[in-house]
Amino acid sequence: MRILVVDDDPLILELLRDTLPSVGFPDVTLAASAIEAMQIIQNSRDPFECCLLDIQMPQITGIELCDWLRQRPGYSDVPVLMITAMSDRSFINQAFAAGATDYVTKPFDPLELSTRIKLAEKLNLERRRKPESNVAAYTMVSATSQTQRFDLHTPFHVQDVSGVIDILALENYLLQLGRGGMFATGIFAFQIAGVQHLYNSCTAEEYYYTITDVAEAIAENLAYFETFVAHAGNGAFVCVSHGRNLPEEDDIEISVRQTIDAMELCYDDGRDMDVQVYSSPRQRMGLSSGRAAIEALATAVQAAEKKAAVGSSRAKPQRKTRGFLRMFKLAV
Repeated sequence: MRILVVDDDPLILELLRDTLPSVGFPDVTLAASAIEAMQIIQNSRDPFECCLLDIQMPQITGIELCDWLRQRPGYSDVPVLMITAMSDRSFINQAFAAGATDYVTKPFDPLELSTRIKLAEKLNLERRRKPESNVAAYTMVSATSQTQRFDLHTPFHVQDVSGVIDILALENYLLQLGRGGMFATGIFAFQIAGVQHLYNSCTAEEYYYTITDVAEAIAENLAYFETFVAHAGNGAFVCVSHGRNLPEEDDIEISVRQTIDAMELCYDDGRDMDVQVYSSPRQRMGLSSGRAAIEALATAVQAAEKKAAVGSSRAKPQRKTRGFLRMFKLAV
């Protein structure tokens, strides 16, 4: 596994240079700045398989470097671990929004760091072995026959939608938040009703872009409330929001539906595509641990699935709530 370490502290570079080979990662390249890292990446024939980035660096921060990395060919799904002394939630949010996979605070335990790298390596290898998963789904639908399919139940990362991150990154985000408390953090989920029928009726390309559109609709309606969204597989989306003034569950649900309706989704042959989503009740995390928050993700998905199963036969809600959400945002 080729690892790129970027940090402006020579002591950290020396520590990782000596530590990583001893825990099974001998191929380590060091960079003392983001600019040096960019030059190394641009001159490298093959992408690095993991990147460890400090946040606070001169000229270009680690967060800016992470965002730049995600735009590079071959780096959209490479594990990126932020290693930093910054523990404020604002920095954590910025890092994951830029595409970070994990977040480790200094001073760190080298053994814990190696465990996090090995987990990232394992998940990355599993994804690369499955052409139906994650970013490979995007590659497949854009470059191969539409008769190929990917597993309905496999979460894949929705690309290039603000506020939407990978499910693994979302779990790591919650683990990090759990160390400082999640007093105003809420967890909930959305479920596409009749997703099996939708999946069966779509080509791989149609299904992929439908999931992307639904993720975009959810993220757009929750952007004001500092939210991360992740596709969880099986037509489900999990959400982590912050703030005490979130609208009621039904209002958010109706607004997301209206956004989807406005997209006028259709199949490639022009037929209308009926996509209905249902949301779960919001769970407040309070003093919960990160592990409890991850368990809450699964609970939220189950609740959304149940609601979608019993509610898909109901008539569509009236459109007046779109105005409610807009007025709510203006009033806060």
